[in-house]
Amino acid sequence: MTTYNAKNERIKREYFEWEKEANGKSQQTIDNINAALYLYEKHINFKDFAPLVKNSIVAFKSEIMKKENCRTHKPISKTYLLHTSKHLIEFFKWLSCQSGYKKKIHKPDIAYFKLSDKDTQIANSPSSKKFPTISQIECVIKKMPAETEIQKRDRALIAFLILTGVRVNALSSLKIKHIFIEDGYIEQDPNEVKTKFSKKITTYFFPVGDIFKNIVIDWFNFLKDEKHFDYDSPLFPKTKLELNQNNQFVGERLDVEHWQSTTPIREIIESAFESSGFLRYTPHAFRHTLTQFSYELCKNPGDFKAFSQNLGHGSPLTTLASYGHIPVENQGKIIKNLGKNDEDQPVTRKDIIELLSQKNRT
Repeated sequence: MTTYNAKNERIKREYFEWEKEANGKSQQTIDNINAALYLYEKHINFKDFAPLVKNSIVAFKSEIMKKENCRTHKPISKTYLLHTSKHLIEFFKWLSCQSGYKKKIHKPDIAYFKLSDKDTQIANSPSSKKFPTISQIECVIKKMPAETEIQKRDRALIAFLILTGVRVNALSSLKIKHIFIEDGYIEQDPNEVKTKFSKKITTYFFPVGDIFKNIVIDWFNFLKDEKHFDYDSPLFPKTKLELNQNNQFVGERLDVEHWQSTTPIREIIESAFESSGFLRYTPHAFRHTLTQFSYELCKNPGDFKAFSQNLGHGSPLTTLASYGHIPVENQGKIIKNLGKNDEDQPVTRKDIIELLSQKNRT
């Protein structure tokens, strides 16, 4: 069975180079494009990309609509389908301008990769995100053992996530020198830390409770005073695997290296919640928790702007669009209590203009 087309591989290699060098796409994005192209190649039995046949495109869309998520065995999400569609449209637009393909690709046919308006609307609709409350996170923290250095690290990981809202990729690459305990902030330097869009982000500790802050301080002191790690050592080192007397690998001590993958971190977080009787919340869910907390904490647009910036967003509207969904039960409470508090101040036209101007400047 054919699973490879040399001509297609050569042109894909050119396209990936163009996306990386000319468009600045990340390797992760290129991997996603490659996955979309593989699905289409598999559908056409790895024949040449050209000629592009609209009937094949329609049949391809019908086929992937029936795909199941291999993990959940549920129909594949509309968001995934939309991304696949966009990747293929962009690729074939580029391909239609390349030598040897110009006359073989009828440009209007590329539009057949588009999803229906209905499916596009579903894909773009915000989903209801599941996230823990600060009380639940505190409950998990209190139940976690902290006798061994591995247990101390795992507990500090969770405390640090809610204290800073840092993304998991950044968390895995942070060094001790990036945290300033006395002043209560971290410096995410893109030269050394894997930040989104390679932005420099200064994040002050969110006022979520002394229990989280104290755990992080204790962890920092443990690394410095007991482990004697230097400032270039990872803030959250990976587990050192060693052979025990039974010739089996065990992890009982900290290494002096960064994790190469975020998978172990995700497993630590999810397992800790599951062990405490909660859903297996992901590290990213903590950013949703903090955004919900901002609704209680922030009293004016300036407060929310600082809160948003602390999460690494250039505009408060980014925070609202990405993390600002209010759960239905909270929505009901807010609507029922509108106007009942004498201290409540209505949102002014000036407030709205200020938020919109933040968007225009980003």
